Amino acid sequence: MKNIRVTLASLRSVLIDPRRNLDLVKSACAIASKEGGRIITLPELMLTGHGGHPKMVGNAEPVPDGPLSQEIIALSKEYQFCICVGVAELAPNNIVYNSQMVVDKGEYLGLQRKINLSADEYCYFGAGEEVEVFDIGDIRFGITICYDNLFPELALVHSLNNVDLILAPHAARCGAWPQELTPEFRAAKIKERQDHWEMTQRTRTYDHNVYVLLNNAVGPSTEGLTDVVANHAGTVMGVDPHGEVFLRTSVTDFVDEIVTVEMDKSKRDVNHAPTRNRRLYTVVRLLEERLP
Repeated sequence: MKNIRVTLASLRSVLIDPRRNLDLVKSACAIASKEGGRIITLPELMLTGHGGHPKMVGNAEPVPDGPLSQEIIALSKEYQFCICVGVAELAPNNIVYNSQMVVDKGEYLGLQRKINLSADEYCYFGAGEEVEVFDIGDIRFGITICYDNLFPELALVHSLNNVDLILAPHAARCGAWPQELTPEFRAAKIKERQDHWEMTQRTRTYDHNVYVLLNNAVGPSTEGLTDVVANHAGTVMGVDPHGEVFLRTSVTDFVDEIVTVEMDKSKRDVNHAPTRNRRLYTVVRLLEERLP
């Protein structure tokens, strides 16, 4: 790992207009470029939208050959940096996956598919089966999508893959909202999201000697649709390998947030996790014995 700047973007994304979503991505990429970002990470299903509605899969496209994917590749080539963005991926077997595509300097590197699907997502998506590694020279990273962050075994796999960073894009739904969104309600939802991330990630980063960067979709994604609710509180967070939160959200409302952070490689130099003489094969055996 080298010292590196990463841009986190939490943005509004809607199911009815993927081109509008793409325009927001383009604007965020322009900001990331100005701020010297080497990577920009964007929310889960940013391009195609997230919410319990058939449009989640109706908007799906082949990756990297679909039109939205091709636009992302062109953006990455233009700005000469790495883009991690969520998209509903239409696979060759006609299964749709909740995926994050990764492109670096115009080169398509691959996908991370969501492994553990939440709630109604099982009605729409296939489940991923692999934890991928993306090495762009300056840094080696993995991706854990939204609900997958509740499963600590995935952080262990990332650790065994020797990544420096885990990107954690979200489109975390937070229930129905009242007609009047008071400042107190907004503050409570934002605090709830930040507190949950801090609770789950501080120990993970310390245990596995990695950075974690988290971002989220913003606001309602079901604009123009009926009989479905999908609201998202947004916000960003960064946690370093010492378990310290070095980035907290600055927003007090459900608004887009774009922040570029500097990650210091020396935070990983004190390699406090892998030097614990982990008996990996014993752990694997114990897990295999307990699997059904």
